[in-house]
Amino acid sequence: MKKIKINKLDEEVYFEKLDNGLEVYLFNKESFKSSYVTFTTKYGSVYNEFIPIGSNKMTSFPKGIAHFLEHKVFAVKDGPDPMEFFSRSGAICNAYTTFDNTTYLFYATSKLKENICYLLDYVQELYLTEDSVENEKNIISEEIHMYDDRPSEVLAEKIRLNTLNTNPYRDSIIGTTSDINDITKEDLETCYKTFYHPSNMFLVVVGSFDVEEIMTAIKDNQNNKKFDVLDEIKIKEIKEKNEVYKKEEIIESTTSVPKVSLTIKLPIKNTKLSRRELSLYLYILFTSMFDETSSFDEELKKDKIINNTTYVSTLNTNTHMLISIINETPKYKEFIKRVEDKLKDISINEEDFKRKKKVLISNEIFAYEYAEQINDIILDDILYNGEVEEDPIGVIENLKLDVLNDLINKLDSKNISKIILKSGE
Repeated sequence: MKKIKINKLDEEVYFEKLDNGLEVYLFNKESFKSSYVTFTTKYGSVYNEFIPIGSNKMTSFPKGIAHFLEHKVFAVKDGPDPMEFFSRSGAICNAYTTFDNTTYLFYATSKLKENICYLLDYVQELYLTEDSVENEKNIISEEIHMYDDRPSEVLAEKIRLNTLNTNPYRDSIIGTTSDINDITKEDLETCYKTFYHPSNMFLVVVGSFDVEEIMTAIKDNQNNKKFDVLDEIKIKEIKEKNEVYKKEEIIESTTSVPKVSLTIKLPIKNTKLSRRELSLYLYILFTSMFDETSSFDEELKKDKIINNTTYVSTLNTNTHMLISIINETPKYKEFIKRVEDKLKDISINEEDFKRKKKVLISNEIFAYEYAEQINDIILDDILYNGEVEEDPIGVIENLKLDVLNDLINKLDSKNISKIILKSGE
């Protein structure tokens, strides 16, 4: 078992890669009263075209299938289902699907070893019937309709649809009703066999526990199971044009107050920055320009154009970074004009740059007081960097203003997609 020391934070992560390829990360902190455990496959909604196990042909699968499979993994043939099992010990379980991964999780205050073994068992055994697959289609279709009635969800979907052209990040994680109806039992089994192999998954345990005892329990659980050898998973390469798909769209919605977004599309192919560095630089830049401490926020509130602080959202799609500036206001035309004027002179001074770095360092230190946040940090590190970041504070400290200014020069403030959601009345 390898011990990974987190510099400047006096914290440690224990790591071991098991014989079947499963990666296990353990974070022990005696002060924690509860544990937070995640079991993740590197399989999300964007992986719809790949070469399945046992095939040599690139195959396309219906959109939304990763999320559909997440639902079906909760089904068990015999014994208590996950909800019932975890509730017996006062634990809470859940799961979620993103663009890049599917994660199964639980919170627990007792019986950590038993709960971990059960988590591994139910996720690593798929039970499907034709009838259960057909019944699930109705459940997920209702979920889709529910999202369609939420203006914030509609806006988020439209941002990606109008900014991206062919990149699979443009599509809904959950899929459309048409997509869902195309999914078959065989499709689900193929995706499960390809992506739910231990060598494509990792387990993160954060809490107060005996590290050796928990690692031994996990090894024993995995040694009692047999898995085929998995070759490298081949996924279709993502290609995307630099131009936004649609410059502007006004959408009728149920929102009581118009919602508006302006999204910049930044190519990252030739960016030499790491994924973490790029996100940090853009966070520093755009929050300093638009958050509650900015002159922009102060002026627009003074002029009664906005009541709420402008929200900045970023999404890395592996080909482009999408930077969205979002707010809600009846005076959306004035808001758009003021944002566009601000984007004509994208800049940051040294004082704001240093202040934002201090905030990021403080947030990083503070995060290690919470089991869920530590788990999320480790999970993101593995998904996007392939390993735990040993010096997260150092990464922030080493951010340079001249590097950020060089990044600013690459931003095309004219390559923007604007969306307005407003009532149809």
